[in-house]
Amino acid sequence: MCNAITVLCKVVDNYGDIGFVYRLARSLKEKNPDLKINLVVSNLSSFKLMAPDISEGLAKQNAEGFTIYDWNADEVCEKDFSKNPPVVIFECFECGRPEWLEKILFAENATLSHIVSIEYLSAEDWVEEFHLLPSATRSARVKKINFMPGFTKNTGGLVLDSHFAKCAKDRKYAVDFVSSYLPPSVADSLKNPSELCILLFSYPRDFSVLVKAISFLEQNKEKLGLSCVRVLSATKEFNAFAKNLNAVFKTVELPALPQPAWDALLCSCDFLFVRGEDSFSRACLSGIPFLWEAYIQKDEQQLVKTLALVLKLKPHFSDEDFLTVQKAFLSYNYNDSNLCGSEARDALSSCEAAKPYEKSASILSDFLMKMNRLKKGFSSFSESLFANGNLTDKVMELISGWQSF
Repeated sequence: MCNAITVLCKVVDNYGDIGFVYRLARSLKEKNPDLKINLVVSNLSSFKLMAPDISEGLAKQNAEGFTIYDWNADEVCEKDFSKNPPVVIFECFECGRPEWLEKILFAENATLSHIVSIEYLSAEDWVEEFHLLPSATRSARVKKINFMPGFTKNTGGLVLDSHFAKCAKDRKYAVDFVSSYLPPSVADSLKNPSELCILLFSYPRDFSVLVKAISFLEQNKEKLGLSCVRVLSATKEFNAFAKNLNAVFKTVELPALPQPAWDALLCSCDFLFVRGEDSFSRACLSGIPFLWEAYIQKDEQQLVKTLALVLKLKPHFSDEDFLTVQKAFLSYNYNDSNLCGSEARDALSSCEAAKPYEKSASILSDFLMKMNRLKKGFSSFSESLFANGNLTDKVMELISGWQSF
């Protein structure tokens, strides 16, 4: 049984990468309270946004049962880790390793160490081939293996921490948990079944199509038996944009929330617009209708990733409903067809609807208007992911025996 893990995180996304690392650390502690976890993080300010007990200016600190190091505090880190060289290291999202750790791992008299390279979440088929595949390093005493989170039983799965699982299965628990973190009017909206609450967590983008789609939903709220539509926005740019377009729906700018409260809010809403590593995985597990915004990449590669996810959703919907889902996901992630590389073009040519990737308010509003009938499919998708097992259990099984108490 492994008794100490060092987790490396170079913060790029501000929320997605450190969000996953924080969640994994909490889940590891749930499974084994005696486990010593060192978190080496490059940006403590981002970490503090979801874990308020963290202090930004410390090279080393203890919080929530973890020992937390500032990645950039070379002197303190090299001193501590030289005394106790890490045997098990989780290297998250191709973050690399700080120079002080390289010195320790590849010194002439270095002890045997194992690196688990935990990669980005992807629905693409190649993930299964790379899962648990060894990777070379420049020393025989530094072993490295790839670990791929994913959506099938032949991958590492997703983190199923107990708090999120309870929020996903018990909406009342989720609403009650998050209410004290929110303005009373927002908490009341979550408790009112006649109000439709949409969570928006987005990269900066042109929001005009989205505003039009949500406005259409508000204008047709009676057809859905609703009194109003309210957007709870964790994206500051959206609020100003919606106001400039004279949006007819209500908007609320959310305060910064600790991760457990964010989880509860996500599971309390009726529809989710999400982005990033961690919120993406939570939306998939929630059973709530959602749209995921993939990070825009060269050659429109984000459409390849989006379509891979859509195809994982397909078995859970009727043919008619699947076309609605496919169109909405690709439309929401479409940027410019003139920029499409060959892989994106090939992926899009396999779609079952003509040009489902065009930017279109009507495509998004059709998806939103059908959210009630689509709930069953998203719930079925969520159940399949829970059935795949807990990433935490799988990674602990992998490292068992590498270091003993």
